[in-house]
Amino acid sequence: MKFFVTGVGGQLGHDVMNELLKRGHEGIGSDIQENYSGVADDSAVTKAPYIALDITDKTAVEKVITDVNPDAVIHCAAWTAVDMAEDDDKVAKVRAINAGGTQNIADICKKLNCKMTYISTDYVFDGQGTEPWQPDCKDYKPLNVYGQSKLAGERAVCGTLAQHFIVRTSWLYGAGGKNFVHTMLQLSRTHDTLRVVCDQVGTPTYVPDLARLLADMIETKHYGRYNAVNSGGYLSWYDFACAIFRAAGIPMTVLPVTSEEYGQSRAVLAADAAKGEVGHACHRRKYEPSVNFYRSDLHSVPPDLIYGLFYHNITGNATCRMVTERK
Repeated sequence: MKFFVTGVGGQLGHDVMNELLKRGHEGIGSDIQENYSGVADDSAVTKAPYIALDITDKTAVEKVITDVNPDAVIHCAAWTAVDMAEDDDKVAKVRAINAGGTQNIADICKKLNCKMTYISTDYVFDGQGTEPWQPDCKDYKPLNVYGQSKLAGERAVCGTLAQHFIVRTSWLYGAGGKNFVHTMLQLSRTHDTLRVVCDQVGTPTYVPDLARLLADMIETKHYGRYNAVNSGGYLSWYDFACAIFRAAGIPMTVLPVTSEEYGQSRAVLAADAAKGEVGHACHRRKYEPSVNFYRSDLHSVPPDLIYGLFYHNITGNATCRMVTERK
């Protein structure tokens, strides 16, 4: 199959391209930068065909994807800076990328009769449920600009073409790109104590696992919405930080604090304002990594050896667990 992958400069697009190329598919990558600007790891994606593309330019999107004429498009490009999306001068751009850009891609996919995969987020919901949301649940309640823009992208896709996959995920981390694991490891070089919020919970998802799932999915015709995260249950940012340092063998004092105590992000403040709440009790839960990892030279640990070691069911033959699915 021939694939066009947007956002290959990011951690997910990078791994999706590598997974597709490893399977013998033909892949063309794109991002907004003039040249490939992702992780320079000499992997297949760094040598694959690349086309610079601004997805908010409808004419450019139609021309580029028409010229490529792919069998499927995997749309990983997005505005993902959740807090910055709340800035008044950024809102229009966020919506232009996540909603308008997605609509542009969906339109040409319909015209070319090719499949489309759209990566979405748990932010389309309000986080107040007690059970996992079903993929076809319509009780959307995004509480910030980022969530609203990604929901608009979902609606653009499902309202335009039938041959689509909408895949919601959360808390992505991997060896490439910016993510929470990378941030914690970087901070460990300059800090011996960190304050991390304990009242925001989610499920970390290992990027290579999600990339394999997306590749598996696009090779089928099981179209619809999916909620896809790694197995192992949920945890807080505090739990996640503790697991990272234990797995890396890095001594670190991690102090649990509420979002209010930490100084809430603008996205969280927006959510609380929408809910009429000002904070939550600190939620604690015991969490142990599945693998203990230790090196005496704390900062010589290659980051890619840490990823996947501390979270249940990440390594080996594990793949992302589709919490619920529609086939």
